[in-house]
Amino acid sequence: MSKKKARGKERKAAKAKKEDDNDSSTATAAAQQRQREQEQEVAEAQLQMQRLLIDSSPCKHGFIHFPAGHICDRFVRLYLETFNAGASSDPTAAVFAAMDAVEDKYPEVLHDSSKMKQILSYFSTEGTHHILNGDKKAARTTAARIILFEEFIAIKVLKTQAVVLHIQKVMEILIADDHTLVSFFRKRISCSCLDKKHKEVKSIKKMGFCNNDKCPLGGKVERSKMLYCTRCSDQYYCSRDCQKAHWSKHREECKEWAEENARFERTRNHNEE
Repeated sequence: MSKKKARGKERKAAKAKKEDDNDSSTATAAAQQRQREQEQEVAEAQLQMQRLLIDSSPCKHGFIHFPAGHICDRFVRLYLETFNAGASSDPTAAVFAAMDAVEDKYPEVLHDSSKMKQILSYFSTEGTHHILNGDKKAARTTAARIILFEEFIAIKVLKTQAVVLHIQKVMEILIADDHTLVSFFRKRISCSCLDKKHKEVKSIKKMGFCNNDKCPLGGKVERSKMLYCTRCSDQYYCSRDCQKAHWSKHREECKEWAEENARFERTRNHNEE
């Protein structure tokens, strides 16, 4: 084969490969678009279902209504869409990813106390419905959302807390026993709809989360028997052995959190003088 024909053949092969790559990229983009549309549909369906539950319920549990299309409505849709995208593989990570998404897209909502009151009211009502319908898993993830929003407000809006996210609260609510879960939502609604349920579960011992990922108890322990890191006050353990075993992983963040807490206290004390 002559060099000219060989170069021509190479050009044709390169062109064919480029066309195949373009087709593949187009197919991938189309698949990603379909996935985004499906996630939006799921978020829309969840929101519509929750609205139907609220509208048809004889008690709204203190829900502060916001109309469809309102910025609070768009905020909730984005949160649910992002959460649904990752919930099947890692629900815990999905809770944090959804929080990041709304913080990037709607920071003005997160910094508006009146709008956040509406959104917290929405999720408190949603969680109450989940409990009354027996869906504990959904109630736990809803409670985790509320905790993250409340932490954000305390840190960045009200400035009543150092810039240290209390992960312990999130991890405990994601494994919450019935007593902890019902008490969580009962404190956040203005009605008595969970009073009967609370009487049924109040004898259950409240369980905490041990931060040692190799905890022999599987990470669950009676909360009243837990130990905590006295330096940062954020990490809890079922025993001294678990605390020691986790220290190599906790050391650096412990120092960082303790220093941040100390800075916060100095600033607050200075402002009060």
